Amino acid sequence: MTRAGPAAAPRTPSRGVAVSAALVLTLLAGCTGVPDDDRSPSGTTSPPAAGPDAYTEQWRPQFHYSPPEGRLADPNGLVWFEGEWHLFHQQDGTWAHAVSTDLVHWETLPTALEHDELGQALSGSAVVDGGNTSGLFPEGEGGLVAVYTSTEGGEAQSVAYSTDRGRTWERFAGNPVIPNDGRTDFRDPKVFWHDPTSRWVMVVSVGGVVELHGSPDLLDWEPLSTFGEGQGLHSAVWECPDLFPLPVDGNPDDTRWVLTVSVGASEETAGSTAQYFVGDFDGTTFVRDPTTPPETVQVTDVGQDFYAAQTFENAPDGRRLWMGWMGDWRFPYAAPTAPWQNAMSVPRELSLRRVDPGAAAPSGEVLADGGYVLAQAPVPELEVLDEETTTVTDLAVEDGDVVLDSPGGTFEVLAEIDVGDAEEVGLRVRERRGEDGSVAEATVVGVGPDGFFLDRTQGGVTTLLDRSGADADFGVRRTAAYAPVDGVVRLRVLVDESSVEAFADDGALTGTLVVYPGEGTDGLSVYARGGTATVRSIEVTRLASIWR
Repeated sequence: MTRAGPAAAPRTPSRGVAVSAALVLTLLAGCTGVPDDDRSPSGTTSPPAAGPDAYTEQWRPQFHYSPPEGRLADPNGLVWFEGEWHLFHQQDGTWAHAVSTDLVHWETLPTALEHDELGQALSGSAVVDGGNTSGLFPEGEGGLVAVYTSTEGGEAQSVAYSTDRGRTWERFAGNPVIPNDGRTDFRDPKVFWHDPTSRWVMVVSVGGVVELHGSPDLLDWEPLSTFGEGQGLHSAVWECPDLFPLPVDGNPDDTRWVLTVSVGASEETAGSTAQYFVGDFDGTTFVRDPTTPPETVQVTDVGQDFYAAQTFENAPDGRRLWMGWMGDWRFPYAAPTAPWQNAMSVPRELSLRRVDPGAAAPSGEVLADGGYVLAQAPVPELEVLDEETTTVTDLAVEDGDVVLDSPGGTFEVLAEIDVGDAEEVGLRVRERRGEDGSVAEATVVGVGPDGFFLDRTQGGVTTLLDRSGADADFGVRRTAAYAPVDGVVRLRVLVDESSVEAFADDGALTGTLVVYPGEGTDGLSVYARGGTATVRSIEVTRLASIWR
């Protein structure tokens, strides 16, 4: 018999080696942006039929999920149920819907939650109520329950449920289950089952903090606690929280809880960003690890385009996986694409790694009390897309660059580079050269004097309209303080038609950028500046389309 909800069991980490002890995350100051949820009319109610030219438009992602048409935003209701991965996402205040059996190939379904008498269906989560704690299902049965933010009369938390594997949904007649009490920002509920206290727990964003609520049945909720005052980054409103346990270094007997929140656009962070906190949760209160100073900011992703990430509930084999919206609240719907806008990141597997006490940080500071790093890695299921692989080893790069064979528009790079005495090393992807051989266009991933960086200042489109409707600089460079382990940079980079996702040191540091490259940008090169670096190995693998 299916239990009431998924237990908070230890999670299996992704594959990879231990994190560098010398790693500290920092934010790069930048330009302005104002966070706000979209308030436009309802989106498409059913997916269009796929014709021979479907998913072939310029900049259409070939191995990331994007909708057939319309505007994709925050992932919602990520859940595994009866052999299917469910991906819901914001689309003009509705819950658009797609499913997959392998986390790679997705089928778009009709919109799950349209607008109703309580307004829009903003972000939220979905759970498997296998024990029918809610009483919303026939006796002896269970099903999927969505908890989301409705908008009429102010942001409030409401419930919908499905008895047919998520194909159709009914609203709970007693909505909202947590009414608005006059607050402006009260949204994005993430719900999970907490086995030790035998109740459902909700973490929901309230301005610059998160609140925790508890319920025996998903319908009657009581406040439990609040977290966030004086903790981390407060440059803008907190949104789309998540709270989940992870074993430390894969040890199921040493578990910590991770709280993630996205932070809306601001000048301080050059757009929107996301951060995480590591600590303990007793079923009522989340407490950050006391060895971490309250003002410490640990960013989830160095790039500008990984927002509102949510983990899949009820994932099999104890895995903790998530996806994020590859977008930014500075340019939420400015993409020069049609008939769709925006895409999801690839699914990533999460693990938690300990930074040993006494380790030296990149600044030279000694981390006397240690700490934790949230690591991310693309799920191994993506390997089904691997096609031709080219490998180069023992390549010296002396204060210049080496052009590699063209991999096309969609590929993966695995690189191990000994920095040597070089001041900067990196990869140029989606590259185009001029007649004189100079680099005319490229997006760059590398390590230099300012740490790990992603740079699209010459990556194609460099100006877009921001939320105010004004021209704004899209060609940004994002950085984080970083020191390679033993002087060796280990990079994994996924390149699609309009995105670059980079993972350093087996995902201890990640960066995501949306890019809109020009025609003929199918080149790849490796470079060193100010000295000589050695490419120990570099593997370039072409990736197949998920739509063909």
